Amino acid sequence: MSASGRPALPRGPLAILFAAVFVDMVGFGLVLPVLPLWAEEFGASPTVIGLLAASYAVAQFAMAPVWGRLSDRFGRRPILLVALAGSAIAALAIGAAWALWVLFVARILHGAAGASYAVAQAAIADLAAPEERAKYMGLIGAAFGLGFIAGPAIGAAAATVDARLPFFIAAGLAAANLLAAWLRLPETRAGAVGRPRPDWRRALTRRPAAPLLWLGFVSTFAFVGMETTFAIFTERRLDFGQTEVFIAFVAIGLLTAVGQVTVVGPVVARLGEERALIAGLVTTGAGLVLLGMAQGVPLLAFSLAPLAIGSGLVLATLSSLLAAAGGAAAAGAILGVSAAVSGAARIGGPIAAGSLFEVISPAAPLLFGGALYGIAAIATVLILRPAPRRADVPAET
Repeated sequence: MSASGRPALPRGPLAILFAAVFVDMVGFGLVLPVLPLWAEEFGASPTVIGLLAASYAVAQFAMAPVWGRLSDRFGRRPILLVALAGSAIAALAIGAAWALWVLFVARILHGAAGASYAVAQAAIADLAAPEERAKYMGLIGAAFGLGFIAGPAIGAAAATVDARLPFFIAAGLAAANLLAAWLRLPETRAGAVGRPRPDWRRALTRRPAAPLLWLGFVSTFAFVGMETTFAIFTERRLDFGQTEVFIAFVAIGLLTAVGQVTVVGPVVARLGEERALIAGLVTTGAGLVLLGMAQGVPLLAFSLAPLAIGSGLVLATLSSLLAAAGGAAAAGAILGVSAAVSGAARIGGPIAAGSLFEVISPAAPLLFGGALYGIAAIATVLILRPAPRRADVPAET
């Protein structure tokens, strides 16, 4: 940590992991603006385009636990290299596709390769000292968010030159990512073969991981509901257009990234991971409630900071606590299950939010999400029984 109290930028392997996640998310975001248009070239209907988009999430849901378990057994480096190679091949195949089925196969491969995010988190858990683990989880989260913001902008600009260009750029970025990781990323896992890994049932029903996984599900469920309905909420309530919605989402992404870089480390150092998690849950819930109450731009703008910074704090501390719960032998497996649980929340959250929006009111998904975060904060106090100024949680907690 620097003299200012802010986390220092990662160096060596940590920098490679940061760059790998950032570039991978840029490559993912590159294809988002143009993939539906590209699918239409092959006669895809809106329903088929929706299935094409969903195939990525389904592949991630299925593969995240698999990558995590394999990384525990064979090491983080080979799994990350395989995943980066898969991303490059998938992006290239999308750009060179000659039929709709090729798009589906390539998109599924892209989703499966993208599920390696949990392996990068596990590598961070291998490298970072317990008291710094949440800080570096925050940095990886910031790389994820910044890449997701930059990707669509680059993709939209590249598509004005040629419809296939964004996919080829994404393939080139993934290939460069693969080369950098091959040359400079060492193995972070100490010991190649561990004991048997926990399965889904054990992870979701037994301590210490189960409470954290369910907290992750609830928080993701609530936050995705906000993401799903934000555009139509601001259109109905504040008469926002596409430009205003885009600016608001960019602001949320940037605030989240800045918060994960500058806030997570000092807060965790002062409060400990469990109390920092509670603070993040309360802050995010307050942001959702304020957003739901907004009748004008000032309160909307005021709500974005706690919403973004709190959610980044939740993500970083939950990831760190889950890595500690898995221990050295099963951090990848637990983080992989966590990624799959979050994927399930991203399937159910939008459905619930849309129903609340239509049946009750435009603000209902936001207020309901705020209530879920409040319940999650209370559950954290009761279940985890956080101790003051404690940065790590042993598996016996």
